Amino acid sequence: MPTVSSEPCWLFDLDNTLHHADAGIFYLINHHMTAYLAHALHLTEAAASALRQDYWHRYGATLAGLQYHHPEVDVLDFLRQSHPLPDILAALKPMADVQHILPQLAGQKAVFSNGPSFYVRALCDAMNITNAFTACFGTDDFGLLYKPNPQAYLNVCRKLDVQPEHCIMVDDNADNLHAAKNLGMRTVWFGATSHALPFVDLAVVDMHSLRAASLKFTSNAAIRAPAISLQ
Repeated sequence: MPTVSSEPCWLFDLDNTLHHADAGIFYLINHHMTAYLAHALHLTEAAASALRQDYWHRYGATLAGLQYHHPEVDVLDFLRQSHPLPDILAALKPMADVQHILPQLAGQKAVFSNGPSFYVRALCDAMNITNAFTACFGTDDFGLLYKPNPQAYLNVCRKLDVQPEHCIMVDDNADNLHAAKNLGMRTVWFGATSHALPFVDLAVVDMHSLRAASLKFTSNAAIRAPAISLQ
């Protein structure tokens, strides 16, 4: 039976939610993904870059496109080669005060990322936030699936022994939040460009706004309320 508790289970995206991936890490990952695709599929760099972006837009993850169109590619090797940890950790820029604010959010917390588990855990360790979470999940922890695939969310809920309606999904990607809301989760759109949408319960710009807004999830009335944007 799923765990019954008066407190929620927070599911946190990693990239551009707990750290600023756009500050340099995404560039590194995209560069290495492109190089891998060019070598593995015998493409020019330009063609490999276009394919990477096409898969990301169509499926939510380059990995998903490889699984569907190129089953001959070793996806675990692809993930290892495209996430060079020494370079990534050197470019890591945590969200302001994330280490101090996460423990202030009442309830169980877990990281739910489309990145590989070794990458997720290395970044959480480097930001000194691992202890704030029950688990730090990467795609290989929930079946090499990815958000916004509904089964990815269900697999994570099963691992945490919680029901979707007991969860709060915090993500910078609106498509991921739409899928979460369809499963009954409450949703927080995180980031400077976030705003109210029918499937967004809260829109927050930073960790401080998230902490201030977290009390809105303590009552059933708050769950039914329309989205609120906190600037």
